[in-house]
Amino acid sequence: MNIKKLLLFQIEKVVFDLRYDFLYEDEYGELLCQVIQRDSSGSIESTPISFHLRINEEKGTGQLIYYQAQGEMNRQSFDIENPDTILAILTFISGVLGSPQKNVGPKS
Repeated sequence: MNIKKLLLFQIEKVVFDLRYDFLYEDEYGELLCQVIQRDSSGSIESTPISFHLRINEEKGTGQLIYYQAQGEMNRQSFDIENPDTILAILTFISGVLGSPQKNVGPKS
């Protein structure tokens, strides 16, 4: 099982459902991730949250370190054997991003 792909897929799904974009870069075994909001022309308007994602594929564990403009805001550890830790990550990200943006247009 590839934990990195699983986590990225789940995070991306939550972020897209809330009408944000998700970018990440895999650098030296550490993922650098950003959730971005775009304006009507497609330019980046803001980055509500970014985070480092460290994964130990062999142990099935890892850690996320979250940042906002003011600096580090939270840390969460996870264990793939404990689904509650994955749910906590998705819930935290959803809570930070809040409800979908109202100026994006009606849902289809």
